[in-house]
Amino acid sequence: MGAGHDGAAKELRRRLERSGHEVEIVDFLDAVALHIGPLLRWYYEFQLRVAPWSYELSYRLSPVLRVPAIMLDTWLTRRSLKKTIKAFRPDAIVSVYPLASLVLGRMRRKKQLRVPVLTYLTDFAVHSLWVHKGVDRHLAVSEISAQTAESRGGRDAHARGPLVSDRFREVEYDRDAVRTNLGLAPDERAVLVVAGSWGVGDVIETVEAIGRSGEFHPITVCGKDDDLRAQLEERGYGTVIGWTDEMPALMAASDALVENAGGLTCMEAFAVGLPVITFRPIAGHGKDNAETMSKAGVNSYARDEAELHTILRSVTVPGEERDRLVNTAHELFVDDPADDVVELASVQKLTDRQGRTVALRAPRGRRTAWIAAASVFVLYGGLTLGAQAVSAAGVGVAKAPKSAHDTVYVGVRLDSQQLGDADLLSTLSALGGSVVVDADAARNHRNALELLAASGVDIANGGMGHGSFLRWDRANNDVAKAGKLLAKEAGQAPHEFVPGRRVDAFDQYYAHGHKQKLVVANRTMHPENLPAHLQDGKVYLLDGRQRDGTAMEVAIADLVRQAHHDGLHVATYGELR
Repeated sequence: MGAGHDGAAKELRRRLERSGHEVEIVDFLDAVALHIGPLLRWYYEFQLRVAPWSYELSYRLSPVLRVPAIMLDTWLTRRSLKKTIKAFRPDAIVSVYPLASLVLGRMRRKKQLRVPVLTYLTDFAVHSLWVHKGVDRHLAVSEISAQTAESRGGRDAHARGPLVSDRFREVEYDRDAVRTNLGLAPDERAVLVVAGSWGVGDVIETVEAIGRSGEFHPITVCGKDDDLRAQLEERGYGTVIGWTDEMPALMAASDALVENAGGLTCMEAFAVGLPVITFRPIAGHGKDNAETMSKAGVNSYARDEAELHTILRSVTVPGEERDRLVNTAHELFVDDPADDVVELASVQKLTDRQGRTVALRAPRGRRTAWIAAASVFVLYGGLTLGAQAVSAAGVGVAKAPKSAHDTVYVGVRLDSQQLGDADLLSTLSALGGSVVVDADAARNHRNALELLAASGVDIANGGMGHGSFLRWDRANNDVAKAGKLLAKEAGQAPHEFVPGRRVDAFDQYYAHGHKQKLVVANRTMHPENLPAHLQDGKVYLLDGRQRDGTAMEVAIADLVRQAHHDGLHVATYGELR
């Protein structure tokens, strides 16, 4: 789940194979039953990209979720893990992923597994899901991380340092040549900006904050996010790069690294000798890593743009602060985690009488099944009811810009019959708000929609107009399919999605993926119940479906008069952020 865990596993394999050992890497998510591993990966990415509040909440609730997480993960992975362990017959097992550590630790403690289990903690911050008393040894990247692991119940915790490839520790690059290839002037101070393989977090805001100073040249690595790369190239700040395996060269050419998660790239920068600054960290482990690295003295944690500029000025030139960060980070590399694996594999190799590794026995089915079902129910509730609750509070939906004042955002939802009313369409053209149309209403009304678009009316996506039993299928239809149909009929793609129902996390995910702002009205009204006053910054939706055209014209005129009376300007949903 993320390139940091994968990178640690691959580097550990390389070291062990170099000393003559046979190593097999198993993706824990591939072991999940019912083929829901990809769904879990998708959900994690969704949380980070679209609903970071949900990841922050689950991260903070990890002590409460610990027991059900262990039971559910064991139930979902026991058969596949049992098969893999029996086939490979390992002398030791190493986990680089929290949920795998919980399952393997439980197996080990219940004597369902008779070979030693080690956990390599890839993060500086160690939360409760990273450790288990059944794990024989916990290996950490820093002393403070090892101490945290022990305080959370982790046995035999030791600081061994980051698992970083020799490409970052031994290979030297011609700094001037690399900088020339990047188009950097000799005196430019280059700042490498990274956000993991997925490019998540406030990357654009970070690059703009660096570029606004006029003192630094940002080099941004966007990972696999092509949309992020296109947006940054459009803004024109510095150098923008997609996926690359030339990170050692980029680090050699840079004067500092700005990051937001505290992951593998940080460890690589420590090995190279590049000062690390954390700015606008992502939710959950990103924030905790920033704080823990700061306590360990290996990064500088910038809390705002002014502090970021101050830190960059001090670490991008030779001096005491730069030397302190570089030297402290180098001190992390105290030992080789591979040595611990070899030690435990040789000393504690235990097998049954047939010479086979004893693996997982089936747990008590009924109790585990109930716990698993309850956990799935909680997950589904978080995606649906939980998202509805936070959306009602204004989280994850489009909002009024902070700079906007004396403005209300108004949309009018029309049905198929009203799209054929020329007088009503003329009134809408003068409203200054948005028109919300669902796919069912848009069919066979291309002329009306093209007329509205030509008049400069903002046309928002109202969904398909009919539902689906499966929540994710419904969201995909309402956002993607309805959006394509509206684009075809109106000649322009909609930029806002205004569902005519309660929203959930699937709506947030698909709206984000298809570049449509998710708009949830503060108040939905009909021609017969218009509000007596309009409030600054609020979002209003006039639902005119199954209403008389004349009544709608009167209601729209009344809305405009009320806005003027309250000293407010009517704006489209497109002006929301």
